[in-house]
Amino acid sequence: MPSPTTILSVFAHRPIDGLLENHASYAARWGYAHEARDSLHVFGDRQAELYKYHAIYGALLALADGGLLLVLDEFSVVYGRQKLEDVAQGHDFVVVSQEPGASLPTSSGMILRNTAEVRERLRLLVFHLSVSVAGDPDTLGKSAGEHLGEAFAVHPLENRLANGYYSSIQAVWDGGGRVAIDQLPKVVPLVAHAAPRWERQHGVWLPTYGYDFRYVSVLLEQARAFEEERPLDLPAQWEQAAQEAQGGARHLNPQAKIAFVSFYDAKVAGYGRIHEDNLARYCQRHGYAHHLYRELPAFVPAGVQANWAKMHLVREHLAQHEQLFWIDADILAINQRLGVEEVLGARDFVIGMDHSAWPANSGLMGFRPGPRMQQFVDHVCAAIEAVPDKSNVYAGGGDQASVLAGMRRFGLENAEHVVDAISLAPAPIYATRDSRFVHFPSQINAYRAEAMRAWDRWSHEQ
Repeated sequence: MPSPTTILSVFAHRPIDGLLENHASYAARWGYAHEARDSLHVFGDRQAELYKYHAIYGALLALADGGLLLVLDEFSVVYGRQKLEDVAQGHDFVVVSQEPGASLPTSSGMILRNTAEVRERLRLLVFHLSVSVAGDPDTLGKSAGEHLGEAFAVHPLENRLANGYYSSIQAVWDGGGRVAIDQLPKVVPLVAHAAPRWERQHGVWLPTYGYDFRYVSVLLEQARAFEEERPLDLPAQWEQAAQEAQGGARHLNPQAKIAFVSFYDAKVAGYGRIHEDNLARYCQRHGYAHHLYRELPAFVPAGVQANWAKMHLVREHLAQHEQLFWIDADILAINQRLGVEEVLGARDFVIGMDHSAWPANSGLMGFRPGPRMQQFVDHVCAAIEAVPDKSNVYAGGGDQASVLAGMRRFGLENAEHVVDAISLAPAPIYATRDSRFVHFPSQINAYRAEAMRAWDRWSHEQ
């Protein structure tokens, strides 16, 4: 007997832990059918996208006449627990825009009703996609989103449906006035998603630069708390922590052979406190030292602020330990069972490649004290002091540019000292719960705190 309502989970990538269970539990709550499909076996992005729409079409045709289909993907979290019938009331389809003011839609959280008109719209959409994938020159440069927008009228995501519900909301977007992560508990959409936002660059459709998959895990954590009626850790709360931050320093296990050095001030205390507590737990477990500064000490020269001061803090403690690691305040120890005794190996310096366009990332660096390392650190400190514009962490390439220049001068920019972007401190797009450290770079501070809080919870499981 055909199902009256189906929840379709269709994945082009392996979903984060717990996401499929989120989809299935929503279906089970209301007695809906749940079907999971993936295109991991399909070669090519365009072919995988076409497979996805074939799966959607097949699921729609299998419904009872007038039945409802909710399309979820690896970016979609069922956030609210409303009945799909209530959210879809008065609509034969709901396809929302990928961000406010955009004409391009997203398929994340798409709702389709099995009517003759919707079936035919979807059939033509799948056919046009297949022609495009086959190499038709008139449609080759068209994105799946463009095809979707031509098949179904796009509803602005920032507007409620006529029945008062939000069906699907992108959790993070650029610009002001956003209904974002900290607003989701107030508007309670059925689906919250962190799908990549696509834009045309030089005639090619690409996801927005810097797209970050980490927010899916944040949304899942929020949805769990919302369902269980637990208090939510919201960005606004972590921003408030910055106003309450206390300065000074903390020196944990100062006589240990292996040590970490890090710094954060009141401006980033929303996530700095998460880092501090996380690293303290890690260092206590392994007997490491942690030199944590919440304000810059007097030995740091005037004008050397924030990230620009990391090498000066390293220099202060370099000779006190057998191994010293600088660690940015937006890095967490996730798999806390893994120590760092073997990270340096026989080297006197180690650093990881950046996950984007830099040859290395200075967020986590390891040093073995000795004459060469002392000269290297002294050289970089002097170079940083000579930089005329240190007004923000990115000015003139930031401290990282000075570190890289010093690495070249001292013969450290090579495969002996620069490791891959996965093993040392990967960004969440590469990381897993088995990663020793995870780095959360280049994000709005409140959102960074939200993501770090979710991952820090996982670190307690280790």
